[in-house]
Amino acid sequence: MAGPGELPLIQIHNRPEPADGGEQSPRLLDSQPGQATHHLLEHGTQSAGVTQQPQGKTRQLRSLIQQYICNKDIYNKIVFWRCKVWMCLLAVVVLIITLVFAVIIGIRATPLDDEFINPNLKIQGAPRYYVGSMRLPRGSFTPELATPQSRIFSSLANPLKTMLQQLYRQSPALGYYFVDSDVFSFSNGSIIAHYWLQFALPKEAELLIRYTLSIEVLINVLRQHLHTAGVRRLAEVDPSSVTLQVANEEYVRSLKTGQCVFHILLQSRKQTFDSLGLVNCSRNSSNYWLVQGMSGYSIKADITWMAARSVCSDVEVATYSSWFPDIEQTVSKFIQTGHAFTSELVVSGSVLLVTFNPRAGCELSQYSITFLQVPETDCGGVLVGTNGSFVFPSYSNDLLEGINCTWNLKLQEHLRAKLIFKDFRLDGSPNIGASCVADYLEVDGQRFCGEHQQFCLYSKGSSLQIKYHSNQTRTKSFTVDYMATTDDVTGSQCH
Repeated sequence: MAGPGELPLIQIHNRPEPADGGEQSPRLLDSQPGQATHHLLEHGTQSAGVTQQPQGKTRQLRSLIQQYICNKDIYNKIVFWRCKVWMCLLAVVVLIITLVFAVIIGIRATPLDDEFINPNLKIQGAPRYYVGSMRLPRGSFTPELATPQSRIFSSLANPLKTMLQQLYRQSPALGYYFVDSDVFSFSNGSIIAHYWLQFALPKEAELLIRYTLSIEVLINVLRQHLHTAGVRRLAEVDPSSVTLQVANEEYVRSLKTGQCVFHILLQSRKQTFDSLGLVNCSRNSSNYWLVQGMSGYSIKADITWMAARSVCSDVEVATYSSWFPDIEQTVSKFIQTGHAFTSELVVSGSVLLVTFNPRAGCELSQYSITFLQVPETDCGGVLVGTNGSFVFPSYSNDLLEGINCTWNLKLQEHLRAKLIFKDFRLDGSPNIGASCVADYLEVDGQRFCGEHQQFCLYSKGSSLQIKYHSNQTRTKSFTVDYMATTDDVTGSQCH
């Protein structure tokens, strides 16, 4: 407080000029000194926070740069001579990549079992042969197809041969073992193409035959291939008709060379071939006669050997109901022993294979064969006339189950029927009176089954009923001649 006569002391606050020439904020002028200080401290702290964030990032960046420089120094360290660490690491990576590519290329180029395959296997390996057939349902058999030298035969056989060779040769599993194949004949049934396959086996072949070269595998490979559109355009082959079975080496070798194989086309009801030794075939070689009959006819063959014309006494003669010499298809088999004989047989169907195997250098000039074509009979029916014959009904092998046929013969009241059974081969026991259930021929209530030499029966009266039943699928055959007679005999057995 000022004294009397003194001017009052007036405190004048110096007002600093704003840095930018503007006026100071009224808030600072009016504020108390403590409040102003608090405001400035708060403002300064916020400003410091803004600058601290980029400084933290900078420290992190500096740390990474230091680590990189440190690592760089490690990678640039010389291991030996002028090779640095990074060079060694790069070489290892390149080596690993190269090995991986080499393994991949090697697997694609060479099968895994290549080390077990002999490159000369197809030459040195043991041969294994198969024969089979396939049906061309849209074709029609013509006589030219029975002659392998004909142009029509070649035009149909060559595409099928090429297809078989390419299929098995290019197969990843079978190509190493496949050697050759060919189509060797055609037969009736629309058109049935018959072919053979040849493979080569290593020394240890048991598992190979069981799993790789089994009939099931070879058939499935062919059937799958036949389902493709390209093959269907090549030749209309029914995949379900494909058959295959193991064949003996001598037979297929003869088919390959064409020597001692004779294709016989029967175009008349009766044809006889004499002096078989005149055909172009060497001694000690088996002869194979592939006989083709007319559609709708069964083949009856009479094989005759005259002992007076030769001293040969060791020839095995066999006949089959297909062109594959298989046990299941055997019609008859015997060894000629030096005595004159005549063998008569009937094959249900239009295909017959006759084989002659001379074991001691025999010629076949003493043999003659007469082929007769018998109209195929239906499964049962009425037998007319006073004499005639009927044969086992002709069916394909997949239709031999559940057959029931009945033939009825009625003669004048004073006559009886004499039945002569030839080539009788059914399943079951051959003993007369034995139980015949699965497969039998019943005549006047008496059943016959098994295999029998020629025998004959008399009917009980002027009427006769013959029944045939089968639920088996094995090869069977029989032929029956009947005639009316006035023979006064007791019982049914012929003497």
